[in-house]
Parts: sequence; structure tokens; C-alpha cells
Amino acid sequence: MNIISVISPLILVALSGFILCKTNKLNKAQVDALSKFTFFYSIPAFLFYQMANADFSGMVDTKFFAGFYLPLLCCYLLAGLANYFFHNRYRKNYPASAVFALGASYSNTVIVGLPVLLTVIGEQVVALVFLIITFHSTLLFGLTSAIAARGDQDEATSANAPNVSKRRGFDWAGFFKQTFNNPLIISILSGLAFNLLAIPLPGIIGDALVLLGKPAITLALFILGASLAYYQVRNEIGFIMLASIIKLIILPALVFATAFYLLRLEPMITTVLVVLSASPIGVNAYLIAKMQEKHQETLAGAVVVSTVMSVVTIPAWLWFLG
Repeated sequence: MNIISVISPLILVALSGFILCKTNKLNKAQVDALSKFTFFYSIPAFLFYQMANADFSGMVDTKFFAGFYLPLLCCYLLAGLANYFFHNRYRKNYPASAVFALGASYSNTVIVGLPVLLTVIGEQVVALVFLIITFHSTLLFGLTSAIAARGDQDEATSANAPNVSKRRGFDWAGFFKQTFNNPLIISILSGLAFNLLAIPLPGIIGDALVLLGKPAITLALFILGASLAYYQVRNEIGFIMLASIIKLIILPALVFATAFYLLRLEPMITTVLVVLSASPIGVNAYLIAKMQEKHQETLAGAVVVSTVMSVVTIPAWLWFLG
């Protein structure tokens, strides 16, 4: 397939945001306002509608989830530890480590992974794809929020009593504050609740959510490109490349080994899992970084770099899978 036809529009949208800011057609205040609308309204509407209407009726096999999510969690841990021990500015910083781990493991499954699989295999993969990715954002955003809450707890303890050892135990209040202040997580959990409880969405509400959600990904990519005009990305090139390599090479390699050799899944299922894991970093990871105010420049750069690199790596994985 022509992977360039899938990737190019994403790069062009981000590039247009970058150019408009670099040429002063948009200023930072305007970008911030656009970012606020996207993060608090458009993306949540998109996620809520998708979760509320997801089809859970397909046959669920725990091996499918294990083949995808066990390697994903391993890479999340690997990236988090790399940041925690080796990053110059964010060493031993829990929230920053969680954000970087998210960036190195969060896939652009719907915009890149699904179109590739539809072209390579066909429409029979749609149910399986949505079954696998339904909990993708829920798991990774929730995990990142939990770790960030622990980091905020430690920082608050150190600031209030620098000579007192850090509190033991998990700060549930901090975790719930992190969670319920995050519109992305709230929209996912609310949509999932509507789905599982079979609560119907009134037609007019559903139509309004569709209209609000349609520009979500486009706006997120545009804002990402615009933000690059203000970030010193060159200072983070090492960790940008590390996140991209973990995401595009190490994660799909672990998924292949787990699915094919350990779980003995059939070749088509293995291909679906590998392609989903080999998709570039999803732009929502950058939005979480922006909210946490950690690694914004790293994840902004990593989304772009991994998207460009995937023009080579995804065809390479498809060739490897036969």
C-alpha cells in the first residue's frame, strides 16, 4: 500500500500550524485559545461519542489483549525508567516520567493503524481493531494520571516538610483529582458507562457530539505544529529519538514475539496487533503533556518524527510479516 497517502495529510496539517506561527499569522495567545477549545470540548466530544458507540459484541479473547497490552506496558515501563534515571531536566520526576512513557507507547491507531489494516487485510479487521483499542486511551491515560498523582504527592510533601520522609501509601485523593480534572479521561469513562449501561444518546445530542468531534484530530495536529514554533525541540532530540525508536521498533517487536511465539496467535491476528503497535505516536499524548506541563517539546517533536519515520517502518513491518 502507499503509506505516504495516509501519513502526508497529518504532516501537512501540523506543518501549516508551524508555518502560520513562524510567520506571525497566529500568535501564542490565539494558539492557546484554540488549544483550550480542542482539549476541553472537541477531543472529549470525539472520545465520548466513540466510546458510547463502540461495539463490544464481538468475541473477546484475553489472548488478543495480552498480545497487545503486555508488551505495551513493558515499553511504558522502559521509557518511564529511561526518563527517571537519565533525563537531565526531569530526572527522578514521576509526572515527567509518566508523560514520556505515555509518549513512547501511545499509538495513533485510528488515523494510521486502521487505514493501513483496511488496505492490507480488509474490513474484517474493523471489529477486532476497535475491540483492542477500546481500552487503549483508558489504560494509558489512567496509568499516567496515577503516576503523576504520586509525583505531585511527593513534591507537595517535600515542599511542606523537606526534612520529613515522603509519605507512604498511594494518594487516592490526588489520583482522583488528576483524573476528574482531565477531560480526556472523563469523556472516555463517561462514554464507556453509557455504552455498558446501554443508555441511548438522543439523536440531537449525538449529532452535536459528531459536529464537535469532527475537527478534533485536525485541530490537535494543527496545534501540535503551531506549538513546535515556540519550543526548543533541539534540546530534546535524544529523547525524541528514543521515544520514536521504542514506539516504532521495540514495541512492535515485543508484540510480534508475544503474539506469535508466546501466545501462538494466528498470523492475521498477529499482523493486526503488530501494525497497531507500529503506528506512530498519537497526538493525544502531546495534549496530556501539555496539561501536565511536562515534556511538551519532547512529545510534540516525537509525534512529528515518529509519523515521518513510520513511512519507512510500517512498510518494513508489513514486509517482515509477509
